[in-house]
Amino acid sequence: MQRGLFNFHPKCKGLNLNHLCYADDLLIFAAADLQSIGFIKHGMDRFKEVSGLPAGLEKSSIFFCNTKRRTRDHILSMTQFRQGVLPVKYLGLPLITSRLKKRDCTPIIEKILARVNSWVTKSLSYAGRLQLIKSTLASMQVFWCSTFLLPAAVIKDCERIWRSFLWGNSGSSRKHSLVKWSNVCLPRQEGGLGIKSLKAWNQALLLKQIWSLLNDHSLWVQWCKLNLIRKHSFWTLPSSGSLSWSWRQILLLRNTALTHLVYVCGKGARFSLWYDPWFHGTSIYAIYGHKVIYDAGLANTELVHSVIENDQWCWPTTSPDLLDIQSRVQDIPITSSPYCIMWEIVGRPFLTKQAWKSIRTSAPQVVWAKLVWHPSCIPKHAFCLWLAIQGALKTLDKLLHRVILTSASCVFNCGDNENVDHLYFACPFA
Repeated sequence: MQRGLFNFHPKCKGLNLNHLCYADDLLIFAAADLQSIGFIKHGMDRFKEVSGLPAGLEKSSIFFCNTKRRTRDHILSMTQFRQGVLPVKYLGLPLITSRLKKRDCTPIIEKILARVNSWVTKSLSYAGRLQLIKSTLASMQVFWCSTFLLPAAVIKDCERIWRSFLWGNSGSSRKHSLVKWSNVCLPRQEGGLGIKSLKAWNQALLLKQIWSLLNDHSLWVQWCKLNLIRKHSFWTLPSSGSLSWSWRQILLLRNTALTHLVYVCGKGARFSLWYDPWFHGTSIYAIYGHKVIYDAGLANTELVHSVIENDQWCWPTTSPDLLDIQSRVQDIPITSSPYCIMWEIVGRPFLTKQAWKSIRTSAPQVVWAKLVWHPSCIPKHAFCLWLAIQGALKTLDKLLHRVILTSASCVFNCGDNENVDHLYFACPFA
């Protein structure tokens, strides 16, 4: 690129970022001046000459921010592109900085409804509908949940569609739920059907963004560090002010993440001495405040290795707080291993499923889980047996099945070699 012919967008200059490619889409970022746009136009014309592929004028748009009207008109005339208006969808998601509203999520609700309506509900058993929910419907909004914190109304609508489909509601046919939805969303070993609560799953997917900010070096992470975190610590950034709604939601999840992260210092070459939570799960600043930084006579930007000498903790002793810190850090090992951040247990990386298990509200495990959900179970029979245990069968069936279940509790002990007996036992309930 010839020097002086192109000016970067202010938010992209630090990374020398001028374009992003995805499949057959191209996003170009530039300062809104005629020289930069002319340079881009020349490159596109040159590409057309070489490849014979012109830019599709009807599919291309330009988005402006804080641009004078005269300059904007010149640029539109030069490129012949139409002016785009935010919000716009990209990769199926709305590009917005304001709060995500229910109307913004209409496409995902309509997509789930269209998929449900394409299935013939009456020809499916309970077990068949359960499998479709877990394998298809529950995964259709994962991409959205990985990017946004969905509004409560949207989560409620998604789960309402799942619930109606599970119990066989279709068209004018309306059936009552046989089991409370909160019980359905419990894992099998806790008496549920293993459908994940969408609210907890949404939070777990967003926690992965925090994990990436702390561990990854992707382009998105680099951009966030340069433009949003800057020279501050991620853990002390304010969650109010002129921030995008999505970034604010990430900051509000910090306390949740902090209770499950484990910092392994190594020799302390990368962690902030004052602001990173390497000190027994929290930071020095959070416990002792700014005064301890002043008393230590060290800069705000110091790393942990600045108080380590000859593999020993060596804190200044100029105040009672610093003496207390020196005594409390003695049980934090200094090792030659590299620094790392783990999830809950040393040696365990972040897994979305593990994060979901950590933040969800759990229930006591039930003793009959293996009786119902053993490896050789027939899904249809297992579901009906689960309904019987929940007391959700038709009224005339409840008494008989209760007698069978009561007598079975004396016969079956849910061992590992009783699959045939369990299959035989589940048959009367199907």
